[in-house]
Amino acid sequence: MNEFWLLPVLWLGMVGGVMLYYQRSLLAAWREPVLRYPVLIIEGDDWGAGPVEPQATSLNRLVEVLAGYRDRNGRHPVMTLALALAVPDGPAIQRDGHYHRRLLDEPLFEPVRQAIERGRAAGVFALQLHGLEHYWPDALMASTDPSVRAWLTDASPGMTEALPSHLQSRWVDATGLPSRPLEPSDIAKAVADEVRLFERVFGIRPHVAVPPTFVWTADVEQAWASEGIDFVVTPGLRSACRDATGLPNCDTGPFFNGQPGSGVTYIVRDDYFEPERGHRAERALSALAHKTGQGRACLLETHRRNFIGDEAVANDALNEIDRLLAKAVCQNPPCRFLSTEELGWVLRQQDMNWIEKRIAPRLTAWMARIRDIRGFWRIARVTGLAWVLQFIGALATIMGAGL
Repeated sequence: MNEFWLLPVLWLGMVGGVMLYYQRSLLAAWREPVLRYPVLIIEGDDWGAGPVEPQATSLNRLVEVLAGYRDRNGRHPVMTLALALAVPDGPAIQRDGHYHRRLLDEPLFEPVRQAIERGRAAGVFALQLHGLEHYWPDALMASTDPSVRAWLTDASPGMTEALPSHLQSRWVDATGLPSRPLEPSDIAKAVADEVRLFERVFGIRPHVAVPPTFVWTADVEQAWASEGIDFVVTPGLRSACRDATGLPNCDTGPFFNGQPGSGVTYIVRDDYFEPERGHRAERALSALAHKTGQGRACLLETHRRNFIGDEAVANDALNEIDRLLAKAVCQNPPCRFLSTEELGWVLRQQDMNWIEKRIAPRLTAWMARIRDIRGFWRIARVTGLAWVLQFIGALATIMGAGL
């Protein structure tokens, strides 16, 4: 008896099992909005309270570089500034042993505020909430690390980047490792304090939050939402703790652009542009091309340390941003510039001027996205499912070209 007919049935069963196992990620990749155009946003973290002169100078230089470019809609490129609003008041802590803070609206930080406002007025800076501090104060005060104690009591505002990594997380108690969750009431008060200070300093309430070190919890999201935060920047997951080694852990995800969280909407940022670490403009352009093929915006994560350290390093970072923007506005198709908040509203409101609704381009973007689902494409190749999907993708490309 010829039983070869069983082979297709077995293959279909195997392929069906793969699709079923990955169905959540496959469906999420399909439901995620597809952008019509390449979108580039440079996301700068850790600005605000801290060393005064190097920040003010670098922010002013960044304004000059960014203001030199426009997209085809006349928009300047936008660098978002995730702002920390306070640092320790070292002399006060030294006097009585209790925590005291210096706030960004103090006269000391006026040059930094002026540079930030200059960039806002020019349309090249968009302000985002990083936190009242880039740490949980009680965790620092409980530390017995001599370097942490010296940092806390320094007479001049220091860089939070100098702290041990686990102590830079604001939304867990990392006094000991593994970290412990904070009380919801403490979280709610801390969020209310930082949102109100942000409004006092800049005259606007923040609508985008960037969790320090990308460690936060659903309780933090709920507190943000209650204070008017609409969008949370995420690397594609949420780490809710620091493990016994100090690394981010207790992960939830994956998350996708436009996906709702606990009263907020997620925006994914998982590309990196750190010239201090040797990243060149070409790396960023490659990331932009990859995201464009997926119908996604390219949000490039960068940090202030690229721009306020060694003069040669800072000059190199500015030069690489200049090179990146020069190439991005000239590529085909040329990119568009938005802020992260604007992108969030485009995704949440399904803005027809930006969101693709045609099936063929959406299918092409979906095909590009599913290649990045962890483990899926390798299994798809082994089972032969990849060949079927590539055939469908080729048809979508042909259909799209004919529209």
